Amino acid sequence: MNWRNLAKYFVHGLAFTILFLILSVVWLFFALILVTVGFILGFIIGLIVLFIMIGFLNALITTYLWFDVKSGVWSLFVHGFVLTLSLAIVNSILVTIPNLVFPAIWTYVVTFIIGALADGFLAKNVAGFWKESGFSRPGGAEVFSEEPV
Repeated sequence: MNWRNLAKYFVHGLAFTILFLILSVVWLFFALILVTVGFILGFIIGLIVLFIMIGFLNALITTYLWFDVKSGVWSLFVHGFVLTLSLAIVNSILVTIPNLVFPAIWTYVVTFIIGALADGFLAKNVAGFWKESGFSRPGGAEVFSEEPV
């Protein structure tokens, strides 16, 4: 692994976190309307939309930084579901537990940096399951000519 990839993992994790924070506010209002209309059905539809949104967001960032990703609705839904579960497990171990055990500002800073790197690494690898193969980027670089991790 080189420094350029490490920086891209950090940018991927940071971009995902920031954009998801913004889109989650929009999703929250959408989900509240759905739950108000129909409690259980609205909640299920809201979760489906959330997973599709997460899959789309990660596919967009991954396409920009790493490689092209399939973007069908079913692919985005499963992509978002797998990424949500993975991020929940990893962030509870790397971010939440240390912040609960050592509540200090330096812990928040260190876990934020480590969390952004881990989120970027995990998001790229989850997106790899939906990687488009055999397509070229506009600049002529092959998608499958990426360095192994």
